[in-house]
Amino acid sequence: MKNIRNFKPGDLMKIGLDPKLFPPERLFYWLARPRNPVLASNDPLERMFIGGMLKNEPVQFIYLGGKTPGSPRTVNVSLVFQLEEEGRVYVAGYCRERGANRVFALDLVMVLCAWN
Repeated sequence: MKNIRNFKPGDLMKIGLDPKLFPPERLFYWLARPRNPVLASNDPLERMFIGGMLKNEPVQFIYLGGKTPGSPRTVNVSLVFQLEEEGRVYVAGYCRERGANRVFALDLVMVLCAWN
């Protein structure tokens, strides 16, 4: 039986689909992995996002990843999670700047604080 997952971008164009509209296959596998919620932490950055999630308040930060590194973001946090225990921590939520749900890696987040 032929493996239907082994296709080329040109195959999509033959049936009238634009391959740029489809995310890479590895992203599908990443999205399918179970998410382990983080509800308590000693890390102040993680606590900031967990607090925003529990209080339903937007959180502001600078994100150093994505297509526009260094851009400010305001996110309504829906979940703080890890894919594996003691692994990288992620924040999922609605990004007001992008107008869509996004996932942010916590190690690429920078928070600016002002002291008086």
